[in-house]
Amino acid sequence: MSKKTAAAANAIAHNTYTKKELAGYLTGLAGQNIIYNIIATGLAFYFQSVIFLPAIACSLIFALARVWDAINDPMMGTIVDRTRTKWGKCKPYLMFVPAVILVTTILPFINGMYAEPNELHEVKLAPQDAYVEYVESDLTKELEYDGVKYLFVPVRGTWELEKGANGKTLLDADGNIVKNEVMIYTADDKAPVTDDALAETILQEFQSELGFVKKTGSKAAIIIAWAAISYVLWGMTYTVGDIPLWGVTSLMTEDQNDRAKALTLARAVANVGMIGTLFTMIAPAFQGIFKARGMDDAHSLRAAYILLAVVMTLFASILFEFAGLSVKERVSSKNEKTYTIRENFKIMFGNKPFRQILISGILRSPIQLLGIVAMTLIMYYFFNNDIGATLSGDNVIGLLLKIAILVVGLFGGMIGFPLFVPKLIQKFEKSKLYNFFTLVGAIPFALIFVFYMLYHRGTAEGLVTWFGMIVMSILFFMAGASMGSLNVLQSVMIADCVDYEEYNNGIRPDGVFFSGQSFITKLSAGIASLISGAVYAVVGFSDKNIALLNNALINGDNFKTYNDGKFAAAIFFLVAIPPAIGMALAAIPTFKYALSDKEHTRILEELVEKRAADEKAE
Repeated sequence: MSKKTAAAANAIAHNTYTKKELAGYLTGLAGQNIIYNIIATGLAFYFQSVIFLPAIACSLIFALARVWDAINDPMMGTIVDRTRTKWGKCKPYLMFVPAVILVTTILPFINGMYAEPNELHEVKLAPQDAYVEYVESDLTKELEYDGVKYLFVPVRGTWELEKGANGKTLLDADGNIVKNEVMIYTADDKAPVTDDALAETILQEFQSELGFVKKTGSKAAIIIAWAAISYVLWGMTYTVGDIPLWGVTSLMTEDQNDRAKALTLARAVANVGMIGTLFTMIAPAFQGIFKARGMDDAHSLRAAYILLAVVMTLFASILFEFAGLSVKERVSSKNEKTYTIRENFKIMFGNKPFRQILISGILRSPIQLLGIVAMTLIMYYFFNNDIGATLSGDNVIGLLLKIAILVVGLFGGMIGFPLFVPKLIQKFEKSKLYNFFTLVGAIPFALIFVFYMLYHRGTAEGLVTWFGMIVMSILFFMAGASMGSLNVLQSVMIADCVDYEEYNNGIRPDGVFFSGQSFITKLSAGIASLISGAVYAVVGFSDKNIALLNNALINGDNFKTYNDGKFAAAIFFLVAIPPAIGMALAAIPTFKYALSDKEHTRILEELVEKRAADEKAE
């Protein structure tokens, strides 16, 4: 080793984070990702199924928020890079933003209810043997469903019964519980609807149309506006914390190996934040607290979600604060010049290696389908959309063990394997590793669908055999290992691009460049959502067909064989083929990557020497 290299190595080794600083940073990252998953997995369900916002309103809110994110992320990156404080440029945000995010995460949940259930909410379907010949009545209600008009006649002869204390049962004049059952007839020929699945579906539509008192006018507008503004506000404040949280990794150390280690652990710890995905399933457990106080079913569920949102967000925000209190920015640039947003866009796209990573990340967007479709796959394919019934059936232990094999494979690949990436980086070129994982990672994704099509497709048991789940576990491990490794490599390579920009132009655009990582994640989720929507539309897995499917499953059908297995095939197609194509395409922009490891090492050594000289001159 030359004296120059040795001096640089000593400076690098000295100017790096401590174990305490790293632990604090990772703790903060875990808290931040819990917050992200509370919103990412729980808010859409809350909007649509708890406070009953119109589906079109929800779609517009989330779509417009994505558009704004495309503008907001680079804006925030610019602001971070223009920040000058005694603590640095990222640390101040990490110190003060968690408290703000605590408030903005709770705000979307304390909205009013767009629709509230009335006395029709608990209408039941009368048994077929209770049907009588249709008789014209003033009490008959009409509903058009799928182009056909239906008539609803109450068995008890009234719609005006008072609710019980639980908000669900109906009471007659003497206080006795009454089941407000209805008979359904076709309007044209007054014939009873004898198809149980169709009758249940029509009844659901009837309850949706007539079983709720919907807000109108200014009240409705205020609720929708609150949902939209609070969600966009959350996204903006979350970005204020997210970009500095990732950007600070290039400021915590001058040692590229330590940087790779920090980013690898950060990616692994970010998965701990998946605790937030349990939000939707846990919230109903708190419902009893509010029912005991006299709240009905709908309002008690809303209150339960608000309570859990406050508790989980407070806990996560406290963890998030550890990052701000712990990290120390050890790398600084003496450049005091600031840039406009337009100039920063030029910097981003003028930096060739960063541009290559950005395009590659966008092409890799379909891998987000694995997360988007995962819950649908688990609920329908493995639990037939009824966890309770499945877990109370025979051979439940065997089923859980099989699912555990699959889960261990997937998360073992996504979380465990990437921990070895820093060691691989020391032995192999980063760009070659990146291209290897994109190209080779496409293979197990494609094989997931191939195996599904060839093994027990369309049978009642399907893949849920010991052999089937072991094979799927291996394939998901390989796919997950590729995904997790690429996430680590992407972050490390973005940090290298910051060094590249400082060397060539004298600025460190940590905030702007890591806003690109945030942008890739958000845009990828949007693209993946469009792909899933298109595939579902082709096979008809949407809207009323899902209601019919759910009723068929209740009546004993099997998702694996339903509709000749088309729905199941569509779900496996989504988690396999588009991700495989995206992974393969992602290698194209980085095939001739513009920043070799040898060149980056030279750049970093010269930057370290320059910083040391600048500090000595002061």
